[in-house]
Amino acid sequence: MDKLLLLSQISLFDELPMEDLKVIDAISEMKPVKKGTIILSPNKPIEALFLLKEGQVRLYRMNHQGKQFTVDVLTGGNIFGETTTLSLTDDQIYAQAMTDTYLCMIGKSDFEGFIEKKPKIALKFINILSNRLKEVYSLSEKIALSDVKYRLLYLLLKLSEKSGKRKKQWQSVNMKLTHADIANMIGSTRETTSAVLGQLKKDGLLKKGLKFSINAEKAEELLEGI
Repeated sequence: MDKLLLLSQISLFDELPMEDLKVIDAISEMKPVKKGTIILSPNKPIEALFLLKEGQVRLYRMNHQGKQFTVDVLTGGNIFGETTTLSLTDDQIYAQAMTDTYLCMIGKSDFEGFIEKKPKIALKFINILSNRLKEVYSLSEKIALSDVKYRLLYLLLKLSEKSGKRKKQWQSVNMKLTHADIANMIGSTRETTSAVLGQLKKDGLLKKGLKFSINAEKAEELLEGI
């Protein structure tokens, strides 16, 4: 697999000239990560930036009782991790590979030295962080104020906007998600989540083939009313 090609497809670096990509190539390490691997955790902190080229990574927190709450699901082209001055996670976040994944890792000092010379990268990094914070705050508000049906609709709509393709009113969710994964993201149980998913299918709001598809037009209309 061509590492330079992979780097060029990371959202943070997609406008960089080849000479800059070669610099990143020299300071980064690319490796495959098996499904289920914990990439970083509070017990295994790593001051580095992770570039997700292929696969799917779940970012989650865990309370003292061991209950997990998924903060975000990232697909190819995304970044996560933290350095001293820039952070896309925090020290209580777990990152786990949900599928077999390809990651590039850049150490703290190497990355910070690079962005000092490339201020446009720092601005893009801030923009990515800002957008992710907006998504987290918006989802947190829906979880606090809505019932399971609307939390679930909101989540699937946002995931479809992030990863899917639109065909007429239907928008796909191009991620591999179990009912337990979805339950963890909306603060519900797997049993309740499965029941609500079934009802949404009956109501014509959701389809399930190899992946979920959501009726984006109907979902947006319902969510505007809450």
